[in-house]
Amino acid sequence: MKRILCVLLFVFGLLTSAWADSSRYASESVLNSGKWVKIQVAEDGIYKLTAADLKKMGFSNLDKVAVYGYGGWPLDEDFSTTYIDDVPEVAVWRGADYLLFYGKGPRKWEYSSSDKSFIHTNNPYSNYGYYFVTEKETTGRTMEKAASAAGATLQVTTFDDYVLHEEELVSVNSSGRELYGESFTSTLSRDFTISVPGITNDEGKATLSFISRGNGTITMNVDGNALISGSVSVPSDEYEVARELYRERAWMADKGETVKVNIGYSTTGHKNVHLNYFRLQMKRQLKVYDNYTFFRSLSARGNASRFVIQGADASTLVFDVTDGVNPQQMETSLNGTELSFSIPASASLREFVVVKPSQIKAPVTVGEVANQNLHALPQQDMIIIAQPNFTTQAERLAEAHRTKDNLTVRVVTPESIYNEFSSGTPDATAYRRFMKMFYDRKTSEADAPKYLLLFGDGSFDNRKLTSAWKSVDMSNMLLTYQTENSLSSQSYVIDDYFGFLDDADNKKSLQNKKLCLGIGRFPIRTVEQATQMVDKVISYMENKNTGSWKNNLCFMADDGSNTDGFMTEHMEFADQLAGYVESEHPEFLVNKLYYDAYKKDMTAGTYPDVRSGLQKLLKDGLLLFNYTGHGGTTALSDEKVLTQTDINQFTYTHLPVWVTATCDFTRFDDLNTSAGEDVFLNKSSGGIALFTTVRVAYSRPNFPINDNVIRNLFERNNGRRRTLGEVMQATKNTLSSVYKLGFCLIGDPAVKMAYPEFGMKVTTVNGQSVDGNSISFKALEKITVEGEVLDVSGQLVTDFTGIVNPTVKDSKVTVTCLKNSNKDDSPAFTFTDYPNTIFIGNDSVRNGKFSFTFTVPKDISYSNLQGKMNLYAVDTESGNEAQGNFDNFIVGGTSDTAETDTIGPEIRALYLNDTTFVDGGQVNTTPYFVAELWDKSGVNITGSSVGHDMMLVIDESTVLSYNLNSYYELLPGEDGTGIVKFPIPALEPGKHTAEFWVWDILNNSTVRTFTFEVVEGLKPFLFDVIATPGIAREQVTFHLMHNRPESRMRVGIMVYDLAGRQLWKHEESGTSGLFENYTVSWDLTSGGVRMRPGVYIYRAAISTDNSKDATKARKFIILGE
Repeated sequence: MKRILCVLLFVFGLLTSAWADSSRYASESVLNSGKWVKIQVAEDGIYKLTAADLKKMGFSNLDKVAVYGYGGWPLDEDFSTTYIDDVPEVAVWRGADYLLFYGKGPRKWEYSSSDKSFIHTNNPYSNYGYYFVTEKETTGRTMEKAASAAGATLQVTTFDDYVLHEEELVSVNSSGRELYGESFTSTLSRDFTISVPGITNDEGKATLSFISRGNGTITMNVDGNALISGSVSVPSDEYEVARELYRERAWMADKGETVKVNIGYSTTGHKNVHLNYFRLQMKRQLKVYDNYTFFRSLSARGNASRFVIQGADASTLVFDVTDGVNPQQMETSLNGTELSFSIPASASLREFVVVKPSQIKAPVTVGEVANQNLHALPQQDMIIIAQPNFTTQAERLAEAHRTKDNLTVRVVTPESIYNEFSSGTPDATAYRRFMKMFYDRKTSEADAPKYLLLFGDGSFDNRKLTSAWKSVDMSNMLLTYQTENSLSSQSYVIDDYFGFLDDADNKKSLQNKKLCLGIGRFPIRTVEQATQMVDKVISYMENKNTGSWKNNLCFMADDGSNTDGFMTEHMEFADQLAGYVESEHPEFLVNKLYYDAYKKDMTAGTYPDVRSGLQKLLKDGLLLFNYTGHGGTTALSDEKVLTQTDINQFTYTHLPVWVTATCDFTRFDDLNTSAGEDVFLNKSSGGIALFTTVRVAYSRPNFPINDNVIRNLFERNNGRRRTLGEVMQATKNTLSSVYKLGFCLIGDPAVKMAYPEFGMKVTTVNGQSVDGNSISFKALEKITVEGEVLDVSGQLVTDFTGIVNPTVKDSKVTVTCLKNSNKDDSPAFTFTDYPNTIFIGNDSVRNGKFSFTFTVPKDISYSNLQGKMNLYAVDTESGNEAQGNFDNFIVGGTSDTAETDTIGPEIRALYLNDTTFVDGGQVNTTPYFVAELWDKSGVNITGSSVGHDMMLVIDESTVLSYNLNSYYELLPGEDGTGIVKFPIPALEPGKHTAEFWVWDILNNSTVRTFTFEVVEGLKPFLFDVIATPGIAREQVTFHLMHNRPESRMRVGIMVYDLAGRQLWKHEESGTSGLFENYTVSWDLTSGGVRMRPGVYIYRAAISTDNSKDATKARKFIILGE
């Protein structure tokens, strides 16, 4: 493919204003009326349409038949130059019963004056070029005949030509637009024979492009002569998969019909060793060689020249095709078999073709095209691009935005865009040209286009050339824009590209261009997924899932270690984000899940408490989930705190917005569906949208992106919340780092995060105004809080009637991390948090005013430091929501008027799974525990005093002891009533005794003892099997978590490809350790051959004597060596 050409342009004045208007666009497309048939060409050439061909298409009058379009050359990504709008009529040559036209295929050739080379560029989106045929009411365009010029000073009998060898077979990075050819990993030498009749012995040029991740010597010999020898340095960056050797050398051709080329590599076993292409540039005798022969002469530039062509006859034609839309027939003179014509002096290089009309082939007929007229569309707020199978669902979503958001929305198919903006040829730049039409036609920001939704998945291999994609049905998918960089960590898929619409940015690098649209993508492949995602988004827009969960945010951070070099960096960055929200938006409750604050299971390498904590937060509901740390396409972090399997099993109904500052969590253009995609594609759970990464990312560059996303999500823009698309747009336009290109929005860009729109404020506490000094919340003191619901202007919302949910927190504490993975002398990371809860409740709001009463527990910090109160309210009629906070109080002291209470909480009901449970009853291995409670003073869930937590203890085992403070919630109705619901982790079969302890706020306790029997088959229970590392390069260890410690076990591990073929199997017998996972290690080879990189399924099976197998299966990734 084309080598990246760097051109430095020094411009005295910017003329952008001349282009940023509507004059460059047709008011209507020529396709809006008449009959149109699309035709296809495979390469640059002259094509024939006979009267018979045209009759089959439905056209009868040859004189009125016209050809429109400009073929398959890739569109210029620089919009500062003049480009063709709509589809122009092409000048054709007309014979008695046929016509000829010049068609452009998908490969563009151009001459580089700086390199003195002919350079080729393949269209990365299409293998063909396209044109349209119609029958006009008037005569169609015919080529003008250019008179032969007089006064020629140069006679041209040879021409400059080029040949190319390029096979596009593989992508070594699954990224970028470059595809590479023959492998030299094991085959070190390859010979090629190139047919070049009429070659002269003038000096030519040889060009070689070759890639390798090794430092072997690369050679190119032409006709036995060594021309090129070189090597590349081995990349130090593990994410740079190879480097390119690009060399040009002069060569002297031998006269003959063929050229023999040998490409060699010196060393076996190196990774990613491939020929990209080689080109040969030479001079040839100017003759008629085939049905048509293209020719040009560098020496003719600037000279009045006479071209003399050998091998012609009376039917031979010559066309000047320098301008592909306006070719001309050259006036020629025939002398025997010698055909000549003359041209005046011209500085430009002109392209000609000599033609034998009788031997010209016809183009391929694609089919009739329905009338369309995108050029006549009025200004639109939002465009949704969807394939025909998806338009019904896309229209449902469009109508929702029209109705609920008052947006003008249009659903268009990619084919219709190609037809008017890229001559019918698939080209991602056509999407951008289409959006730019609306951008240039805007009269103000009010009618500027705002959103683009790409309603379909995409692939890095837009043309289905690689073996993995050849058989994939991509009919529902959309094109992706891939960078030319295809080898390093800065190779990206960039949806932002479609929003680079400002002419002032045309010469800027991608990361410095202004993003003019909010852009999102639905990575859907089936109609079922389309339907589910539209249902999901519309449900979110309808905002029926109200609740105090919308006050909750979670910031999760990976740990670090001496080996990965990150130490506490991930936690520091996450804590800065959390600190910003706590400081600037204290109405939200921030939950901090920093790995190193929790005990690590060193055997499995996991954080069980972080994992269970995240699962509970997601189940209870989060408005936003933010993650900083390591990750990949199948999991967040090496510790597998969240895996793709978990995501696919999500059933929670509160949908957060996800922000994942990690490596390629949402690599949507890969063949395999990524974990991030599954977050969105979970039909009723997961997330509503993701600000996420599609490629390798780095911690430090990630932080300003993450930081800006958070700020733009929560800060109002001119008094209103930003949509998700506006958040990403504002974020990208604030930064100039190249790494921002690796982030994209998965989801609907016109949707807003479901923030409560109204505010709330506390006016009095125990009748005392809160505007003065801090109020004390004393232990055992009864507190009555009153307040108001306010609109965005600060006025009381008098028609707001519903429910208020307050959460009162004790003063913040300093948490010191455990240094699980850092064993050096550096200080442990510390952060502040509000882990202890004083009160969670609910009460009523009437006419915009609310009040609630609670008693401060005896177990408080007594710190005399500031506490925190968060408020949420919902109008039960309108669904309008409000939120607020209050922190003008300190926690400390003891009330002098505390009520006397010596009775513990009443346990009104206690059962497993359902209310039919009776003491001693049988249950499954993971029963669901429920207890209904009442206490006149209130249940203690502070967690600030040892021994006063709500606990479930099974079999008097500390391992089976569970703190249930965070699982308790008050019930509406009678004061003091609440419920605790807890999914008990898997238990051993057999009879069990459990104790449930609960305390009130005066530290009176109640205990209930009950028994139950877990019934299961004789087979052991395999809780889970985890592969570490989950992304393996040298070795993987399988950890089997089971319920048979100290037992003789038979263990089997099987590895399969995604098609279900078994590739490796291992069986052994052994004794499991006490409280230890059974482990099996594997060196990633089978039969002595190393496994190929990819995603694999592994299945573990365990059994004891005379038992059935218990099995579990998961996925993991094997990287290249």
